[in-house]
Amino acid sequence: MQTSEVLWKSPFPERMMVFKSDAGVVVKAMRHVDDDTEYTTLQYLECHKPDIPAPRPLGYVRMSGITLMFQTYKPSTTLATVWPRLENHQKASIRDQLSSIMSDLRSIPYTDGSALGGVAGEGCKDIRRHLRKSEKPIRSLAEFEEFLFSSHHPGGQVFIELIRQLYPAQPTEMKIVFTHGDLRPDNITVDMGDCNQWVVTGLLDWEYSGFYPEYCEAFKCTNCLAPYEEDDWYLFLPDCISPKRYPHWWLLDRVREARFV
Repeated sequence: MQTSEVLWKSPFPERMMVFKSDAGVVVKAMRHVDDDTEYTTLQYLECHKPDIPAPRPLGYVRMSGITLMFQTYKPSTTLATVWPRLENHQKASIRDQLSSIMSDLRSIPYTDGSALGGVAGEGCKDIRRHLRKSEKPIRSLAEFEEFLFSSHHPGGQVFIELIRQLYPAQPTEMKIVFTHGDLRPDNITVDMGDCNQWVVTGLLDWEYSGFYPEYCEAFKCTNCLAPYEEDDWYLFLPDCISPKRYPHWWLLDRVREARFV
């Protein structure tokens, strides 16, 4: 690793870095991580949906407070790098490709009654200003919503109850689907294909993935959307996870985020 190329550093490099250790291998080095969700997800996808363009798991080592996750590597560029210079028809093509990939991902069967969140029982996560993890297994939409209200600063009880009264009339019809949990241009890789069209080649960073209510991807992929946002990526989100598909739930979550987080 001392002689490896550094592909990425977190804002705090001592906590996380990604190294290219071989032509087809990268190592994600993390300090003080006690969660295996990303690696167990890659294993799960390799068995259940190998056609999803995700890295393949190659090994996992934890020692002295440092976790090393080995996975396959394919040279490419992130969508964030090329997005600002794309034409609208190219952006629409990316949207359509992602719609197909995400629809395929969401088609993975969920076993009724099994715990939501990570596929190996890691529980549910809610990442906003801070990361929160569920302390006990969550097995229903009602329990998941209760978890979202369990912030250390949840707001007044009257306000919480009013939000609950605004829920859609039949929330029990909400499906549980496989969710990436952090879909954004930095986590999408692309290559230039034929006819001057960019082709989606991979989805990265699966640490917030697992089985969640189907509306979750819509508000997770807009967590960074600010009121004065000028990045039109949010106008080209895949149809199957667009806030337009779940407007009621998305708007309720924006209110909840402003008050509870």
